[in-house]
Amino acid sequence: MLRFYPLLLLLLTLSACSPERAASTNATTLYQHGSVTVQLSPAAAPVETPLKLTVIADGASAVSGNITGVSMYMGRIPLRFSPAAGGFEADFLLGACADPNMLWQLDIDILDSDGKKHTVKQQFHSSWR
Repeated sequence: MLRFYPLLLLLLTLSACSPERAASTNATTLYQHGSVTVQLSPAAAPVETPLKLTVIADGASAVSGNITGVSMYMGRIPLRFSPAAGGFEADFLLGACADPNMLWQLDIDILDSDGKKHTVKQQFHSSWR
């Protein structure tokens, strides 16, 4: 009888484990017009997970922006863009709420080397999954 306890403990431990979902590192293009491209990764925009926005714009000298909730008020999420290879990047988190498919508004201002400001407004969805 004592020989079965280790086996039983092993089976209970294994049955409690579930394989971890592979993190999606793919990106999706949220906006593309002319020389401006805005990409989000991971593409599914899972909540409470580090996300990255990449802005690629010819001649851009600075990028700023924020995200606000459309489906539900979630405050204003400021985006802090830093120069990166080929463009600008901002890391951020989206909060979870009662809506599993939350709609967000992305507002980005791109300042070009001539001092002209270009604005990108784009909506996207986040997910619980």
